[in-house]
Amino acid sequence: MPFVSVTRLRVKSIFRLIPFFRANDASVKDLISAKGLIRGKELMDKNLTFWTITLWEDEASMKAFRGSISHRKAMQNLPKWCNEASYHHWIQESMEFPDWHSASQKLFKEGKLSKVRNPSKSQLSNQFPAIKWTKTERKLK
Repeated sequence: MPFVSVTRLRVKSIFRLIPFFRANDASVKDLISAKGLIRGKELMDKNLTFWTITLWEDEASMKAFRGSISHRKAMQNLPKWCNEASYHHWIQESMEFPDWHSASQKLFKEGKLSKVRNPSKSQLSNQFPAIKWTKTERKLK
């Protein structure tokens, strides 16, 4: 039974996109080769909102990746780049990805907020819009 991780980040300004994309690319390179990763995908939604879903062999594998240098560096900058950030983890029976709608609903209902320096109204109220685009999905493994 895979351990699932879903994340949602909203970059607060187009001026933050270049450093965000650089950090994301470095993280994705490490993610693809991470021990215990079954598969992953990411989605760029409207309004500079970025989603990831990863399936792991176990929680320890996800935590090992989370502690990687590239991911730690990205997370250190997340509070200044983003005005919305949240995540959720669970164990599921299926080895298939949850669809984006199901994953987002789970995140909205049960997820945790990450700290950001200048939270949006949505972050403050923990109320986020549904995913608008799914054609920008990229499979990572």
